[in-house]
Amino acid sequence: MELRFRFIVLALVGLIAVAVWTFPAWRLYFRERGEDAPFPGLAFELQDDFLALPRARRERLLEEYERDASIALEMALAAIEADRPAPPEDIADQLEAARALVSGEFQELDALHWGAGRATIYELADGRRILRFVDFASALCRDVRVYLARDPQPLSALQLAGSLDLGRLKGNIGDQYYFLPGDHDLSVYESAVIFCQQFDTVLTVARLR
Repeated sequence: MELRFRFIVLALVGLIAVAVWTFPAWRLYFRERGEDAPFPGLAFELQDDFLALPRARRERLLEEYERDASIALEMALAAIEADRPAPPEDIADQLEAARALVSGEFQELDALHWGAGRATIYELADGRRILRFVDFASALCRDVRVYLARDPQPLSALQLAGSLDLGRLKGNIGDQYYFLPGDHDLSVYESAVIFCQQFDTVLTVARLR
């Protein structure tokens, strides 16, 4: 009886060890899929780009992950890259002749809420205006958006009332730009704001002067 008990215990320990070892492969069968189900193995800073894909495409990629994780990851990266709008080929040349309207440095608010780099609004030769980030970096967070705010130093969602939403942040590191609507009076906006909707908090602010 004692020998049989030891055998059962060893068998259970072995099963648990195998389950723990293979957890990344089988956990997908037990997860609850929802609107914001992340893609396993995808870098944190790319999860927002994955969630921005059409739902049907996300579900197909998750199903493919269950069949072949490595191929599905490559497919997800390719889908994210293809979904990003390509910048106009002449934007670099236009920026050289563009007129800077206002500019400011992103601030470190505290250890968890910080940013670096410069935000500048340019007017291109053809009249279009863009908000450009140079040497940009910010704290990581899910569902991050870019705003032009009327408040020069907004530190809460309430202080973003009347702000201009420019869409999702393209990345927490690297140069990037956002085209601005031509029918807005930009003189009423005094700061560029990086806002994390997941935690309803401001990550960093650049006062535009």
